[in-house]
Amino acid sequence: MKTLSRFISALVLTFSVASGAAQAADPVLAGEKDPLRATLMESKEKSKGLIIHTAGSAIPMVVVSLDERYVIGRSQQATRIVVRIDRIDGISASL
Repeated sequence: MKTLSRFISALVLTFSVASGAAQAADPVLAGEKDPLRATLMESKEKSKGLIIHTAGSAIPMVVVSLDERYVIGRSQQATRIVVRIDRIDGISASL
């Protein structure tokens, strides 16, 4: 029984250390107050695509500009996509 308890403790410790290292390495998690805006800005700076999830829809785009109320992007299908930031439910990105 002690062996199982030690194994579980070691496993929990390993995951907590790995989680802390991942958070420290990711600038969005390390101290950014608004991870949504940080991810949108990173897409703009790196010209990398992301998917905006809003009202049950998924909108793939590359962010072109960003202001207080709107994010403007482009995709292969559309030259201009405008989304209100307060309507965004989430973002998927591989930046």
